[in-house]
Amino acid sequence: MLVHSLELPKHLQYKPLLQHIDHEGKFISSSLGRKVVRDDTNEVVGIVKSRARPTPFSDVWYPLVEGLEKSDLDLSGVEVAWMSSNNGARMVADITLKNYSYQKIVGEPMALAMRVYNSVDGSLSYKIVAYIKRLACLNGMPSIAENTSVTFKHTAGTDPAKIGKQASTWPAALENTAHVFNWMKNIQIERDDTQTFLTTNLCVTKTPSGIKTNQKWLNTMMSLSDTYSASIGENTYALYNALTHYGSHVDIDSLRGADLCNRALRQEKDVKNLVQGKAFRKLIKYDEFEQRLAA
Repeated sequence: MLVHSLELPKHLQYKPLLQHIDHEGKFISSSLGRKVVRDDTNEVVGIVKSRARPTPFSDVWYPLVEGLEKSDLDLSGVEVAWMSSNNGARMVADITLKNYSYQKIVGEPMALAMRVYNSVDGSLSYKIVAYIKRLACLNGMPSIAENTSVTFKHTAGTDPAKIGKQASTWPAALENTAHVFNWMKNIQIERDDTQTFLTTNLCVTKTPSGIKTNQKWLNTMMSLSDTYSASIGENTYALYNALTHYGSHVDIDSLRGADLCNRALRQEKDVKNLVQGKAFRKLIKYDEFEQRLAA
């Protein structure tokens, strides 16, 4: 769901209530946990530990909005794409600010974006990650290392002034990420080496007899890699785009009843762990990039 405002969707504007868990008419001790119920529909949206205190999404979202408005960020033309799952127990919001471009560095349309995570069932902790979005294919481009991304966590509070101060630093902070993209364009990789990397590090499934190559998954990833290589060149930036495409797009036909949001978060996590892992950093010679950056 894409909207052009920072208003919280109506289906997320509810209060999470804590209630005792009952089984066959008998209440279970609250020390074992309690259920979270929507006040508007009376639907159960999760089970949490006894000490949990679920917070309404509005109590966190609107201080964020106020903080962004207090920052010096240009919010005109803002776009927000929403995902939610488990009867609205968890939410993910992608905020795109197209007025902040990294095209001069990378040579293609890119914009500042933020992904906001939150939940009332404890499945997602509240945090905001600012990143660069490739507008040509709407790929979310996760950082290669912590110093190429910026994160705001719930531990910093919901003080709009603090949020605004930190948000103001994001456009400049992400320039380093853009320079990493340029660096990857100069690291060549053969198609066979791309296939070996994917076979070793991503396209595998666990079976009772061990870990095996998932050939269908591998074929999909190689097709994506070939597509990006045709336009970008046979380099690690093309491979990175194939990975982030997979991490940003869910094949609806493959869901087979699975929750879209849950699948999207799983794919995103798999790709983020991969591109921040030792194997990919070695492939793109990231240590050499850092040395040149520091020189």
